[in-house]
Amino acid sequence: MLIRKYTKSDLDDVVSIFRSKIPKYFSEEEEPGLFNFINERLDDYYVVEVEGGVVGAGGIALNEDVDPQTVSLCWGMIREDHLGTGLGKALTAFRIETAQEKYPGLTITIGTSQHTEGFYHKFGFVTVEHTVNGYGSGIDMCRMRLDA
Repeated sequence: MLIRKYTKSDLDDVVSIFRSKIPKYFSEEEEPGLFNFINERLDDYYVVEVEGGVVGAGGIALNEDVDPQTVSLCWGMIREDHLGTGLGKALTAFRIETAQEKYPGLTITIGTSQHTEGFYHKFGFVTVEHTVNGYGSGIDMCRMRLDA
């Protein structure tokens, strides 16, 4: 397994992974947000490679529009056939460490669904808001935070 910075040649793989997660983890309406994030924050998006193929992706983002500032884990996903292999755990730990190194002392936040809420609890995240169908029909919005 290799975690490396995203490059433009990874786009098709990332979009394929994203689309494979619809409708359980993402809604179709979220796809433009993924493209915007990747285009605006190219330096803060990463992919997971296994045997030369991209099987996961995820990023971080400084939230400059909140006071106090926080940093978010964004657009994390692992290809379905690699769930349960530890890759999601490795990518999440990598993103937390990267966020802490790049933005020391800031609280880390994430917006995720009820399907992955428990996964992030294992890293110490606490749910601070839960909105039923917040991302779309059957996909609740769970706002979580990990204090510095």
